[in-house]
Amino acid sequence: MKDAATKALRLSPLGVRIFALSAITIAGFVGVTLVIVQSLARQAVGAGLSRTLAATRASVEANLDARSAALKAATAGLAAVPTYLAGVERAIAAGDRGTLLDLADELRTQLGAEWALLTDGAGVLQAWSDHPERLGLDLSGGALVSLALQGAATEGVWLEPTERGDAIYQAVAVPFRRAGGGLPPAVLVAALPVDTALATALKHNTDSEILFFTRDTLGIPVPNVTTLATSIGLGKALGRDTTATQVSIEQGGDTWIGAIAAIRTAAGAPIAGVVGLRSRQTELRPYLALRRALVVSLIGGLILALAGSVWLARRITEPVLGLVATTRKVGEGDYTAVVATDRQDEIGELSRAFQRMIDELREKQRLVDFLGGGARTRDGATVAISPPPADGGEPLKPGTVLANRYELREVLGSGGMGIVYRAFDRELSEMVALKSLHPGLVAGEAAHLERFKQEIRLARRITHRNVVRTHDLGEHGGRYFITMEYVDGTTLDVLIKRRQRLPADVTVTIAKQVLRALEVAHEAGVIHRDIKPGNLVVDPSGFVKVMDFGIARLGADQSVGKTSLTQAGAVVGSPAYMAPEQLLGEEVDSRVDLYATGCVMFEALTGRWVHEAPNMAALVARHIENEVTNVAALAPEIPAPLAAIVMKALAKNRADRWPSASAMLAALEAL
Repeated sequence: MKDAATKALRLSPLGVRIFALSAITIAGFVGVTLVIVQSLARQAVGAGLSRTLAATRASVEANLDARSAALKAATAGLAAVPTYLAGVERAIAAGDRGTLLDLADELRTQLGAEWALLTDGAGVLQAWSDHPERLGLDLSGGALVSLALQGAATEGVWLEPTERGDAIYQAVAVPFRRAGGGLPPAVLVAALPVDTALATALKHNTDSEILFFTRDTLGIPVPNVTTLATSIGLGKALGRDTTATQVSIEQGGDTWIGAIAAIRTAAGAPIAGVVGLRSRQTELRPYLALRRALVVSLIGGLILALAGSVWLARRITEPVLGLVATTRKVGEGDYTAVVATDRQDEIGELSRAFQRMIDELREKQRLVDFLGGGARTRDGATVAISPPPADGGEPLKPGTVLANRYELREVLGSGGMGIVYRAFDRELSEMVALKSLHPGLVAGEAAHLERFKQEIRLARRITHRNVVRTHDLGEHGGRYFITMEYVDGTTLDVLIKRRQRLPADVTVTIAKQVLRALEVAHEAGVIHRDIKPGNLVVDPSGFVKVMDFGIARLGADQSVGKTSLTQAGAVVGSPAYMAPEQLLGEEVDSRVDLYATGCVMFEALTGRWVHEAPNMAALVARHIENEVTNVAALAPEIPAPLAAIVMKALAKNRADRWPSASAMLAALEAL
């Protein structure tokens, strides 16, 4: 029928229009009854569902509030017992961890809680019944403990990372109080699990399916505990909206309507939630029989209406066919195609998105062509291997097997932190990059190792195609090492040394990919602090990868321009690329990474550092005191808008720089 209609369309457009109008009219008369019935049914079901789900949400919130209130009351009662107060104070003063652990476990048992923990008057963890090995963690930064330290009993959700995802707890924090008043000498935190038993009880009370969820680092909901037999696509339906109270989810041919109740931290942040779900299909079941009776008559009308849709579809298919032709050209490596983007409908939006994709591919192709113009080493950039520091110990030799798993194949490079090897992971049968840390970096102080582990945890949260993934921290014979994604590519500092200067379009392509990586990292609360050409790798396909997220805190390279201090409160990074506030040891934010990105772009465009000096002290002084030479004065061929973007990133006052990686990226994309 489609072929006949298409033939008629070519012979007599007016006749086809009349035919289509008639078909649509017939289909309309036949289908109007079904539409009315379905509309009435949906209205009735919708109204019933709204009332039921509102009651479900109220019941769930009341149950959770009552559960938390009961725990808080019981915890406050125990914290007021003089015996416990005296015992906790004595054990904290004496540093008696054994007694503190016993007290934490006894309090947990009396409360019927999943776990309990004790902090001192500064909010530092002293004992945790569920994690006896943990000690010294500063919990005062969280609202739960912070408010308790101010004397208030608080409650809120607590997320604890596990191998299977975040575990949800309803937690309360209650201060121990001295008879004479004053600041609390300690805080008791207790928690109840949000588990299958709770979900089942709520399902029984509400006659609705129950699903608890948390949010990942991007704010997307992740199902956690549920009474459903199959997973629900909550992430796509809800997205990053933390204010939604209802959700509609298509799953397995059914539509689930849900009422959402936020589960908040003590500070009021909605980092988790619970959804009461009911099946629309189940509610519509009485109306399905009537609908089946009407379907047969509707089919005839739809067949006639299909003929009319041929003409209407042609207006859509013509621009789509144009996109198909362009796609073929792109598939053949021709990125010169231009897509018409003047339409203001959905097709126009699709065309504009497709044009942006072609522009991206064209930029990457230029970068690939540029890389092809010079020689590459077999396994990425060849970096001269400098001798290890005095406390670095003897370097490991290729062929050594670490942790009975990683076989060192060859040395890729070295720096102040240690030596980087290409290694074979025998367990996963794949290549990794392995950085063997100099023993002096973590052997001097236990706090250094703990801080380093925390940085690794942060780095592992960043998943992006422009970031070298950090895998794990290991230890072999007293020597710590880090495993990372292995990238067969060339570092940017090697490219700059080979070419002296990079073309403006190549520099922009590299900078945009670096900023995309920083955009994701900053959203996750991670600041790199050591963006420099040596930490940027370009692979043969034109992708730029940012290395050493979370590792720069302990980095140290004693050559000029690459020195990092690791003492507490000292500056961390490479002075040639460090913002003034970072060099002064002040508190830093994400804008230090944007300053460093500006330094990298300046060096790529001009072949020289932003400031050059005979020694490190002079280099630091010039970064803090001297004005930056305009990049356009050193390379007049650079477009003025690009030079302005670089100079804004290099502003000495952080308030004058780009406010975020997203803003700087948008400026580059607008060039």
